[in-house]
Amino acid sequence: MGAKKVKTNMPKASAVSVLIVDDQQSMRGIAKYILTQLGFKDIIEAKSGRDALGKLEKANVDLIISDWNMDDIDGLTLLKVIRKHPRTQAMPFIMATGRSDKEQVKEAISFGVNNYIIKPFDAMTMKKRIEAVIGALS
Repeated sequence: MGAKKVKTNMPKASAVSVLIVDDQQSMRGIAKYILTQLGFKDIIEAKSGRDALGKLEKANVDLIISDWNMDDIDGLTLLKVIRKHPRTQAMPFIMATGRSDKEQVKEAISFGVNNYIIKPFDAMTMKKRIEAVIGALS
């Protein structure tokens, strides 16, 4: 079960809007730093699944990178909600998890996650996961 490619053309990282969802400010900071290193400029942060849903209503987002374990609405619940709405159902979604739990990953795949990344991650791993989902970054 490989990652599902969403777009075939090479997107410019600077033209891609990314929503980072994590309840830990330090993890959002690390992800934002890595994304900036990769050339992303339009980065929105959400501190919970509920916060993410509010931000998705207001902003155009091209990619979601969400933590799995969060209070209120966790990453899997967020994924399920996003997949139910016509406007967001095809939105690329990468799940970040601290565990390499095979069952958890299978569950996320069954609900339409595009890829996943194990924390802690580095810029190279993040780039590979993003490119697997949205295509090679130019």
